[in-house]
Amino acid sequence: MNELGVFCGTFNPVHWGHLLVAECARDQFDLSKVLFITSANPPHRHSDLLDGESRHNLVAAAVADNPYFEASRLELDRSGPSYTVETLAYLHQFYGEKVRLNLIIGGDNLNSLAGWHESERIFKLCRLLAAPRMIPGHETESLHADFAPAAADLSMIALPPIGVSSSEIRHRLRDGKSVLYMVPPSVNEILITQAYYRQTSPKQR
Repeated sequence: MNELGVFCGTFNPVHWGHLLVAECARDQFDLSKVLFITSANPPHRHSDLLDGESRHNLVAAAVADNPYFEASRLELDRSGPSYTVETLAYLHQFYGEKVRLNLIIGGDNLNSLAGWHESERIFKLCRLLAAPRMIPGHETESLHADFAPAAADLSMIALPPIGVSSSEIRHRLRDGKSVLYMVPPSVNEILITQAYYRQTSPKQR
């Protein structure tokens, strides 16, 4: 069976940590490809969010040199809230039964999975690949596997510590600090040229 990685997120902005999670998942689970699907209108995220087209362009720049990664416009071109279940249902229909969908998520999302829109349908449409949150200098957090609903087909991604986050990048950009090597050079160039996140109100931090 062909294994397809599905990485949905705001990518606000995309950074090396996202790419590392995707690459570790691809290598560990023999994924033929990882789709980076930028959420256009996430139902639970409204403040401090760059517009969808700009975030997608950053993702496209970040993955351009990896033949196993692809930036997808699937949720950008669909109206309404960006529900994961609708994305998975479309991909399941598009690729057919010979392709298994592997939804890449952060391990800290496992305890809230049951509250996701049509969560039971999500569990039927894909295998979950969860990345444990690991912080350099600290002991690895619990894998959170016990928090996952029993109906979920879950595997954990093994990966090294990641010391970068989108929120930290946004804060550094607002303060006029460099984020080079926290993001790929191609992403850094766009962030600087377009002055993204420089004008965000501090109240939205």
